[in-house]
Amino acid sequence: WTEAAEQRETRSVAGAGLTAVRGRGEGRPAASRRERGHRLVTRTRSLEFRKVFVFLPSPLWTEAAEQRKFVFRVIMALVENEDALHDVNAVKNKHKRNELVKKIKKKRRAAKKVEKEKRQKLLKEQGLPLPKPQTIDSQRTHDETFVADNDPEVLEDERTDEFAELLGGSDPPSLLMTTCPKPSKATHDFVKELECVFPFSTYKKRKETTLVTQVVEYAKQQGHTAVMIVNEDVKQVNALTLIHLPHGPTLSFKVSSLRLSQQIFGHGKALRDNFPELVMNNFRTRLGRRISRSLQSLFHTKPMCHNRQVATFHNQRDFLFFRHHRYIFEKRKEKVKTGGDEGGAKTQTKIQTRLQELGPRFTLKLQTIQKGILNWKYGDFEWCNTQDNKDSAGYNRRTYVL
Repeated sequence: WTEAAEQRETRSVAGAGLTAVRGRGEGRPAASRRERGHRLVTRTRSLEFRKVFVFLPSPLWTEAAEQRKFVFRVIMALVENEDALHDVNAVKNKHKRNELVKKIKKKRRAAKKVEKEKRQKLLKEQGLPLPKPQTIDSQRTHDETFVADNDPEVLEDERTDEFAELLGGSDPPSLLMTTCPKPSKATHDFVKELECVFPFSTYKKRKETTLVTQVVEYAKQQGHTAVMIVNEDVKQVNALTLIHLPHGPTLSFKVSSLRLSQQIFGHGKALRDNFPELVMNNFRTRLGRRISRSLQSLFHTKPMCHNRQVATFHNQRDFLFFRHHRYIFEKRKEKVKTGGDEGGAKTQTKIQTRLQELGPRFTLKLQTIQKGILNWKYGDFEWCNTQDNKDSAGYNRRTYVL
């Protein structure tokens, strides 16, 4: 190595922070791998993206402490480099490599956050509005069926639709709930909790030989205004069918993200035969208003506000999120510092609102709307969901129907 040392040239690599040694190959004696030393191959962020070889004589690797120090210097050089994410493969240890990637990404996020705060501060100083974040909801494609709250044409149609009598009258609705044949315990518990959500609802167990048409005829005889059928698959609730009586329509929903009351931390106990307040949020199209009125017809038009229970249907990207809460207003006294030099404090009374989730919570996805009573074979479908088929023509993930 004495003759080869005179023929080697050393140059500094700024991208990786290491010293690269390139041999000319003249007069270099043949040696084994141990004599040649170990070689670390790193990819640097140079202009030519070329590979740099680092030759280390074997005496440097005799002690484990020196080995650890060298690996630590390599890691620190990679972390300090902004584009070091391309050089992570130089670290062969899987756990060290993962930690290194996390550190680099964390550093990038912190730098990005600082730049964002600087831009926002500059806009505030100039008196300009802050930019709104670009989300899928904000980039929603315009729909011709968007309606205003007081559209006279829509209000005229709603006065003569299937739900006008229930929503305009003072009589409470009556709901008959049943399940598929041979339901599991999970489905049975879900229906039991729905009885506390929908006022004056009745749960009837369904026999194996009972058809849906027989259930509908029984509900008409008993004077029910709607029938709800809960279906399951592999002992998990997966679908919900809502049939409005006596002339329809029939709505089919897909159920997901179901959590019962016992699975919710800090849940409360809902009251039976209670008229909860109803919140319908973000139903903007003609079809969305029709679904909204269909769900409103299951609740009484005059809620019992003294019980402080509220049911919420929130529409977001055609998913209907259901939540059931109890609220309470509390008066709390807080000390507020005065602006005087003495540093005194005075007591103010503030009203604080607290929520307690009662359960259940689940998500609905509209599948079909059928005119009249449910009939899968000869029924006339008013609307079918084709948005989930990504292979269909005209598919756009920013197009919604509700």
